[in-house]
Amino acid sequence: MSGRLRRLGASLDAKLVLTVWLVYSLFATTNVARETYLSLALAERGSIRVDEYHGLHPDLFEIPGRGWFINNNPGTSFLGAVPYALARPFLGMLYSWMPSLIAPKPAAAYDDARPNRNKFLNASRARGLDVKLGLAALVTGVGLMAPLGALAAWVLATYLRHRGLTSRQATFAALLYAIGTPIFFRSAFLNQNALLAHCVLGAYVVLTGWRPRAPGALPRAAELAGVGALLGFGLLCDYSATPLLVAFGLWILAMHVRRGVGPMVRAGVAYTAGAVPMILALFAYQWAAFGSPWFPAQRYMPATTYSVIGWNGFFVPTGELLWGNLFDPRYGLFAFCPMLLAALAVPFVRRGASDPDAAAMRGIFGVSLALYVFSSANQFANLQWNTGVRYLVPLVPLLFVALLPVLRAAPRAVAIALIAASVVVSVAVSMTRESVTDALAIVFGGGPTLPVFIVLEKMASGYPALQFGALGPLVAFGGIALVLFLLWRGAFSRTAEAA
Repeated sequence: MSGRLRRLGASLDAKLVLTVWLVYSLFATTNVARETYLSLALAERGSIRVDEYHGLHPDLFEIPGRGWFINNNPGTSFLGAVPYALARPFLGMLYSWMPSLIAPKPAAAYDDARPNRNKFLNASRARGLDVKLGLAALVTGVGLMAPLGALAAWVLATYLRHRGLTSRQATFAALLYAIGTPIFFRSAFLNQNALLAHCVLGAYVVLTGWRPRAPGALPRAAELAGVGALLGFGLLCDYSATPLLVAFGLWILAMHVRRGVGPMVRAGVAYTAGAVPMILALFAYQWAAFGSPWFPAQRYMPATTYSVIGWNGFFVPTGELLWGNLFDPRYGLFAFCPMLLAALAVPFVRRGASDPDAAAMRGIFGVSLALYVFSSANQFANLQWNTGVRYLVPLVPLLFVALLPVLRAAPRAVAIALIAASVVVSVAVSMTRESVTDALAIVFGGGPTLPVFIVLEKMASGYPALQFGALGPLVAFGGIALVLFLLWRGAFSRTAEAA
């Protein structure tokens, strides 16, 4: 590659990262996840207890004599505490200037059919926490989820470029991944599913080689340890990483099986060594929080409708979830991203040297099957109707890599239709935070919008001064469109000329 092309590639990378960061920030939401409370407690008090937020979220629970905790693993909150800690001085100045923001407020109405949202609004207003929590959600969305999403897009673009795609092709694929898949939808606020997807992308890139390896070459021990560390951190974020850790481990053993028992054992040891520190960190948290390192938060959570089914909510996969996790318009992976369904056709298309080989494809679909079955056995997946696609989001990087050769092999009209349908759905659900059908009806019936403006409109009775009508989204979209136009003006044409 010439020096000029390298410089143009670096320029495209910078534009890609800034674009994804800006777009993700524009679509950030004020959704307050359970992980947000632990981030605040860590940043403000260096504590893992969330006592001051009790009663605000159904996934906060009390252990008598120990305090209140979140019903999930802490890794996401550990990361979320960083941007919030950095923003605290500025937020403190804002609250000093306008103390009414953090003062108790009278009850207001939240115009939504889901009663828990109205309950949360008034509980947080009564404690003067409504603005604080909303800003914390935006800070972690803009300060963590958006830059990590941009970094993931850059990783994918660079990986594809190393695999023989042109800078233009790799950049377009990375933009499609960032905007046209559920990574976009789940990156709007502090969320462990998107973080786990980033870990899966990193693990795949490291396992298959940041740069192509020589024929027959296998990952080095340090690379295998890196894969273990990434997926181990995924486990620190969420227990749904368990089947991924196992499946990637089996994939690694299968890569070494022809070398004999010794290489298999050494590969397994290297992989495990990378994961162990993260697993020990999880045990340490559980010990500090619950008094025992061995059991997850779900064991201590008060019984719910689904936790009493099977073992703490795990039962044999149900037909409803096997279907719903893929196709339900409220949370199905293929409903939220139709083009990913085409990835299943990859065994039947002719692939080039830059595409994953047969062994990598077996690994991709083996890992995907493991998480799909695990998520269909997890009865809590029945609650996804309230939040949109979640449990299968970590499969998006793998299925997207498998999809690319299908898109290149498909007739141009078919590829365009798949891409267009997926981008439209992705943008619509990210605008509205609703099911696919409801999102499309809202956007095509009422025009483009943004999550923050929807929330403010629904809370109009409590925040009358923050009503912008249709003008708010138009100004926001117009501003971002102008910035992106200036950023990208002529970029692709210069790249094509240099190539």
